[in-house]
Amino acid sequence: MTADDRSTMDLLRGSRITAYAIGFVSLAAGIALLVWPERSTVVVARIIGILLIVVGFGQSAEAVTTHRRGSYWGLLLVRGLINLGVGIALVFVPEKSTSLIVWLIGLDFLITGLLGFIVSFMVPKEMGRGGLLLQSIISVLIGVVFFWAGPDDIKNFAAVIAGIILLLLGILFLASGYQLTKARAVVISRD
Repeated sequence: MTADDRSTMDLLRGSRITAYAIGFVSLAAGIALLVWPERSTVVVARIIGILLIVVGFGQSAEAVTTHRRGSYWGLLLVRGLINLGVGIALVFVPEKSTSLIVWLIGLDFLITGLLGFIVSFMVPKEMGRGGLLLQSIISVLIGVVFFWAGPDDIKNFAAVIAGIILLLLGILFLASGYQLTKARAVVISRD
C-alpha cells in the first residue's frame, strides 16, 4: 500500500467515525426531544439564553454607541436590554422562566417588526424597502402567533421541530458514514 493510499485510508476512517458519532448523537438527541419535549426545554432554554446574552449585549452596545438625535436608538436599546434580560433568566432560572420567556420572545418579535417598519420608510424604494417591509410583517406575525398560541404550545412545538431536524441530521450523517465505509472498501479492494 502506497503512502497516498494509507493517507486516504486514514482520512476515510476518521471521517467515517466522525460521521457515525455525529449521526448517533443527533439521532439520540432528536429522539429525546420528541419523546420528552417538556424535559428538553431546560437544555434548549440554556443554549438560547447564551445566544440572547451575546445578542442583547451587542444590540445594547450598538444602540448606545450610535446614539443620534431623532433616531430610533431608544427602541434598539430596549430591545437589546430585553434580549439581555431574557438570556440571563434562561441561563440561570430556566425551569421557572421559560413560560415568561416565550411571552418576551413574542414581544421581541413584535418590537423587531415595528423597528423594521420605522426603518423601512427611511430606506429609499430602490434600496430594498419592499424586502424590509416583508421581513417586518413576518416578524410581527410571528410575534402574534407567540401570543396567540401560548407558551406551552410554543415550547412543545419548538421541541418537536428541533427533534425532527436532529433526527433528519442523524440519518444524514449515518448515511454519510455508510457511504464512507463503502468508499473505504473500494480503496481496500484496489490493492
